[in-house]
Amino acid sequence: MSNRTFSFRELAKYMGPGFLISVAYMDPGNWATNISGGAKYGTALLWVIVLASMMAMGIQIVAAKLGIATGKGIAQLCRERLPRRVVIVLWAAAELAMIATDMAEIIGAAIGFSLIFNIPLPGGAILAGASSFALLGVRTAYKRGFRAIEYVIMALVGVIALAFVFEVVLAQPTTGQVAAGLAPSIPNADALYVAIGILGATVMPHSIYLHPYIVQDRRERLVAESGDTEDVHRNHFRYESIDTIVALFGAMFVNAAMLVVAAAALTGTGISTLNDAYVTLSGVFGSNASLAFGIALIAAGLSSSLVATMSGQTVMDGFLDWNVNVWIRRSVTLVPSLVVVIAGFDPTSVLVASQVALSFELPFVLIPLVYFTREEGLMGTFVNRTSTTGVMGVIVALISVLNVWLLYTTIFG
Repeated sequence: MSNRTFSFRELAKYMGPGFLISVAYMDPGNWATNISGGAKYGTALLWVIVLASMMAMGIQIVAAKLGIATGKGIAQLCRERLPRRVVIVLWAAAELAMIATDMAEIIGAAIGFSLIFNIPLPGGAILAGASSFALLGVRTAYKRGFRAIEYVIMALVGVIALAFVFEVVLAQPTTGQVAAGLAPSIPNADALYVAIGILGATVMPHSIYLHPYIVQDRRERLVAESGDTEDVHRNHFRYESIDTIVALFGAMFVNAAMLVVAAAALTGTGISTLNDAYVTLSGVFGSNASLAFGIALIAAGLSSSLVATMSGQTVMDGFLDWNVNVWIRRSVTLVPSLVVVIAGFDPTSVLVASQVALSFELPFVLIPLVYFTREEGLMGTFVNRTSTTGVMGVIVALISVLNVWLLYTTIFG
């Protein structure tokens, strides 16, 4: 551990990457699965959110450690250390995850614009696409470092958090309701589908790929200022761990609040779509509640869309050593989302399905993460302890088993 004295002033300089990552845990895919879970099963699946959030904290801290220790990301290490055929498979799986992720972000923002401005969903999708391109103007700052992007994302995260503080105050959940939801249970097979969707929406593949990359900005600056020493990297890792925990605790609150508000306002109504949730919230808690809901949904969609684009660049550059223009990258992943909207597919069903798809991608990124961080020759003194590798192995196994179970129940009922 670093011998330096802890300082809140110094911590403030490190705060940011965790909030960029946290956006992935509050994206519109979470909204669809959380609202569906709350409306159908009350607070019964609240424990899934807490469990997934705890898993996410551990995973993201290990991912950040990989970047700090090696100066490289998962995709780049895969390209350098694994057989070419394996790399191609991992890249293809990652790209499919990026498409599923971006679909959730754009559809979510489109629903938000559609609801607030009372326009058809295709019109909301056009606004969402245009707004996502406008946010890429931050790319200019991105080339000079991540700080400007971090401030933008932190502001949008603040909007989302405040909106759900307001919603929870209106919902007034009881201690008994919350406590009951923290007791592990799966009401039925359909609840398993939603629970795995929550897991897929909470532990996000693209955030795991991105985290080792976005810590490089500070790593390079610290090495230039203070030298490439273990103490410098230990200090960086300590503050980055705190940043990650604080940000993901905030994301856990937002996810839990979504489910609790849905349980309070929507249980027994048969409602599970974001559109109906918006209307019902207005009827139950007043128009301000639905307005806050819509604004937060737009903030979640646009912020997570920007982060997903950054992650997509990281994946392609890392696996294939291709540095694709950010505008082209944004255009390629935007098209499937617009096609889904124009084709008339139910947006909420697509959002839930996209999150289940993301849960299938998780082993493809988690296994390389565990593999690399257990190698002492690569990680040096940052190598995972045997206990850490064991816990990560259990997480990978749990996710894989749940996915097989989901596949079985989907095919055979």
